[in-house]
Amino acid sequence: MDSSGQKKKTAASAPSEIAQNLKVADENATFKYDESARNIVAQKSVLAYILKSALDEYAEYAVQEIAERFIEGEPELRKIAVHQDHPDRQDDPGMMSGDDKIEGEPTADKSQRDGTVYFDIRFIAILPSDGARIQILINCEIQNRDTPGYPIPKRGIYYTARMISSQRGTIFKDQEYGKIKKCVSIWLCEDTADARSDTINRYSFAEECLRGDFREEKKDYDLMTVVVLRLGSKGETSEDNAIRLLSKMFSTNLSYEDKLDALQNEFKIRVSREMSEEVQSMCNLSMGVLNKGEMKKAKAMAYRLREKGMSCEEIADVAEVNTDTVREWLAEREAMLVK
Repeated sequence: MDSSGQKKKTAASAPSEIAQNLKVADENATFKYDESARNIVAQKSVLAYILKSALDEYAEYAVQEIAERFIEGEPELRKIAVHQDHPDRQDDPGMMSGDDKIEGEPTADKSQRDGTVYFDIRFIAILPSDGARIQILINCEIQNRDTPGYPIPKRGIYYTARMISSQRGTIFKDQEYGKIKKCVSIWLCEDTADARSDTINRYSFAEECLRGDFREEKKDYDLMTVVVLRLGSKGETSEDNAIRLLSKMFSTNLSYEDKLDALQNEFKIRVSREMSEEVQSMCNLSMGVLNKGEMKKAKAMAYRLREKGMSCEEIADVAEVNTDTVREWLAEREAMLVK
């Protein structure tokens, strides 16, 4: 101990601090990437493509009409808590516009730290009909992988159930169950196995007449729908417009310029400055993830070559990095082993 009674830090503690700092940096980069992804998907023009592919009600309508006529209100972005016992966040022609976006406070890192789970994107859509104006509540979730350790359809069903139960006291009271609005949860999975790539699955209630010919009106039981869009390696060449659009936006192969070109010329979306910045941010962050992965492989190679007796200069030549970087890697590893 030093004269103040404080225990001095040992050299062995340094790698732990470095590892912790790297972990925080990685988490912040992930939060920023997810935030940019949500901001892009939350554009009404992008949501219109998703609705057209995901729900039969919009299949026959042009995406521009869906964006301009059927997505409305003041939807929320990372503001409404999923779990009942968690608090909501309190916050004081020919070309579709990229300026109209689902509004809200996209601070994902805060929600991760306080343990509250929020719906990624929630908005109100109008069902095309000749009669009364019918609203449905839609939740859109962006998922990095389609195998997160639980079945996504089950989580989607839970989300729609929560969206229905949360209507009590606002949309309906007491026995007014006829006022319940349909709820839809749409899941966008970026990374998926080739066998599941470029697929769309939908789960919903269906009536089964076990005896007799009586049938209820579909609107009285068709209240929960879950849709899972899996992008994956085949997504960028998909025949489905929504999957192809999303796959190109999430792609690590396409450049910033390629993505802007796809938005404007292929999908006819006028790109605002804000949307352009989000695309640029996603490109930079995804390249950082790739570079980090390649650097991790190079570092592991350096360790193996060192064990075989190669010098720092020889390792640097094989790993295609400078000699000082190799020395730093080896010093870091040696410090971690001294514990």
